[in-house]
Amino acid sequence: MAERPSKPLPVLILVVVAATAAILVFAGIAPWQRPSTLVIGDSVTNLSRHEIEDTTGALVNAKNGYTWAGMAPKVRGVLHLVDEKPERVGVLLGYNDVLNGALDQADPPAVLDQLTDVDCVVVLELPKIWGRDVDAHNDLLRELSGKYPNVSVDDGWATRVNENLADDASLLQEDLVHPNGKRGHQALADAYQRAFERHC
Repeated sequence: MAERPSKPLPVLILVVVAATAAILVFAGIAPWQRPSTLVIGDSVTNLSRHEIEDTTGALVNAKNGYTWAGMAPKVRGVLHLVDEKPERVGVLLGYNDVLNGALDQADPPAVLDQLTDVDCVVVLELPKIWGRDVDAHNDLLRELSGKYPNVSVDDGWATRVNENLADDASLLQEDLVHPNGKRGHQALADAYQRAFERHC
């Protein structure tokens, strides 16, 4: 009786590798899995929600009108929206505070105090806003980052927008605040991703 030919060794190896990869993906522990990420913001982030999700893999919690003070009582609830404690949190708040002249120095710490158990928190600086003083806001963020070992402040978005404002302002809508179209939305998503890569 003739012996049945055995499967070639390379085929068996491929089957084992594919099965192992499938198990790791199902378990959510594959080495290429993105870190658990949450992004918090206002209408500027909200407009770029889909691009941020696609680029960073983040869950985005952003709503029009959000301020530092308005976000503070919501942080714990937002954290529970993530399946597990996020490893990274990105924050872009302050537009409405600065536009309304209502920034209180106690407001950003009220948010950051609730993120102390997150490994890496990145806060994006504000770019120039016509007729408004963003320097006081950004200076406060930099000062606070020295008090929270897990918090970094990143100027990538601010720098990108400020350079664009000096050119043709094509990244922004006519209000010179909100990102304009796909290009502006993707620019913010890329800024978040690069900030995570730099600091986390």
